Amino acid sequence: MLASRLHVLGFSTFAALAIFTTYAVAQKPPVQLPQPAEPQPAAALPPDDFALKVRPIVEHHCMPCHDGAESDGGLNLAPYATSADALAAPLVWEQVMARVNLHEMPPEGSDQLNDEKRSTLVHWIAAHRRVEDDCHKLATDSNQSFYPGHVMSRRLSRSEYNNTIRDLTGLDLRPADAFPSDGSGGEGFDNTGDTLFVSPVLLEQYLLAATRVLDIALPETAEIRNKLADNPPPISPHAFSRPFLISRIAFPSDPPSPRAAAEQSIIHFARRAFRRPLADDELQRLMTLFDRAQARGDAYLPSLKLAFKAILISPHFLFLVEPEPDTEGVYPLGHHQLAARLSYFIWNTMPDDELAQLADAGKLHDESVLRNQIRRMLADPKACGLADSFATQWLNIGALGSTVKPDAERFPEFDAQLAADMRAEAVGLLETILREDRSLLDLVDADYAVLNDRLAAHYGLPPVEGSEFRKVPLNDRRRGGVLGLGAVLTTTSLPLRTSPVLRGKWVLEEVLGASVPPPPPNAGVLPEDDRQADGLTLRQRLELHRTNPECAACHQRMDPLGFGLECFDATGRWRHHNAGQPIDSSGTLPDGQTFNGPAELKQVLLTRRGEFLHNVTRKMLGYALGRGLSQFDDCVVRETVKSLEANDCRSSVLVEQIAMSYPFRHRYAKK
Repeated sequence: MLASRLHVLGFSTFAALAIFTTYAVAQKPPVQLPQPAEPQPAAALPPDDFALKVRPIVEHHCMPCHDGAESDGGLNLAPYATSADALAAPLVWEQVMARVNLHEMPPEGSDQLNDEKRSTLVHWIAAHRRVEDDCHKLATDSNQSFYPGHVMSRRLSRSEYNNTIRDLTGLDLRPADAFPSDGSGGEGFDNTGDTLFVSPVLLEQYLLAATRVLDIALPETAEIRNKLADNPPPISPHAFSRPFLISRIAFPSDPPSPRAAAEQSIIHFARRAFRRPLADDELQRLMTLFDRAQARGDAYLPSLKLAFKAILISPHFLFLVEPEPDTEGVYPLGHHQLAARLSYFIWNTMPDDELAQLADAGKLHDESVLRNQIRRMLADPKACGLADSFATQWLNIGALGSTVKPDAERFPEFDAQLAADMRAEAVGLLETILREDRSLLDLVDADYAVLNDRLAAHYGLPPVEGSEFRKVPLNDRRRGGVLGLGAVLTTTSLPLRTSPVLRGKWVLEEVLGASVPPPPPNAGVLPEDDRQADGLTLRQRLELHRTNPECAACHQRMDPLGFGLECFDATGRWRHHNAGQPIDSSGTLPDGQTFNGPAELKQVLLTRRGEFLHNVTRKMLGYALGRGLSQFDDCVVRETVKSLEANDCRSSVLVEQIAMSYPFRHRYAKK
């Protein structure tokens, strides 16, 4: 088809040119054609700098480990023999440059790059970087062959469903806790549309949840019916949030009739549930359900509940529907769709009255209005929804206390309550940073922690009164920030001991955004316990393990970072000794930087703040968009990091830049 179209186009163009040329020649006298010039020798092709200068360096220093399908970390550099080959894989060479700059490649024990070779390699990559500098683009069929820019109308995640039911009915029932677990994708979050499948089991759970929610929210006792019939409460378009759904519906009196009261209640409930005004045909279908229930003899409230149940199992409630135009292309989101995307980003729940009214009035495309709403929403207590959902998933602590927990005999003090407190501490840290508009660098190093009485006692800190979490000043810098969180330290440990490998890997991946490949099949196994064996400590065993060239490349990056956290045991408590030996928490990074203990380690990480800010921005953007990122999102990441650096890294800048970005407010429609 494409070939035939091109053939027709080519023939038509040729014919048009022929007609035009014939006409032009007919209008002018003939001219003397110039004589052909003497043939000149073909110009020599410019030298291939990559093949001449870079490829020999790669062959000698990199390809001993990165040649062929079984290359270390899956990084195969053999196919790149010329500049054209290398330029076709920009992400590969970005990775090479990052590893070389950090002195992680070549690994310890291999022939190292001298300054001249390092400069040649890095400068060639930097000079040929393909940078997308237009922040007003989305990936489409025409500019990327396989792209994640198309955000499908995804269903609500479990946490979004729970929060929406809470705000819709005024009851914190958490029905989605019984749903199958959500998968994760994109940048590692459970709101990624590509992974939010709808199974037959989930459909059944939706129906059961709707029935349970309405049975609790709309009780059918005669006492409540009579009370509300005698004193019907006033109705407002967005009044369903508080305190209970039963107090926010219209009951029949004289007037209104039962049908008129039901219509009034359905319009208002569906407006909130669908996150947009109800269409006339939708209202008629819902009223048909009410009419049929009335015709078979059902009372008013059961008849109304039937229509409400249809609303709660409708795709317009269960999915964040973003209608598309008739033609393919990039288009701005509608006001109601933008309101929903914004509220589920910042609050992890449905829009409130003010945001819904602005969407109804068509005012959310006004940038000043949108900015004011972002700032208002960040100051609202419901912004804890962002802290809860984002922090739990970014830090990978959601499984703590269920599938991830220390050995019960070795650590009998660890229980479900302590696990819940540790997760709450992590969420509380990010919530404090968002609420007080503090620097994102507090996530790396802070002079405070968010604690309650149990957690302070577990950590051996000065007493804190009460089970409520609050911001507590710290006397030193060894615990503040995410590296000192009990949830992180426990999750990155094994049941019987700490794991410098897991902790170092976590710092690289979750804090700095680096990529760590899986271990090779013959990597060997370290002991599950930290008691000495064969006269060697765990640290000595790891240092011996690093002498294996196949393991050294990754372990020289991970292990020193993990050693810096060895003063924390497998449940996050501070310790000075282990198995009768003093703790050695010193480390030396591949670039030669040294540190001793978590306080110094955090200062080293702050020297790499650019990597940290870039990683947090990518994570937050992926979370906000509900999809994986493409090269066209890199511009938004870079501009956001620049804004952060220019504004003391304040958390509000991160959220506002993302919510105001082109990808957040636009969508690509594929036909």
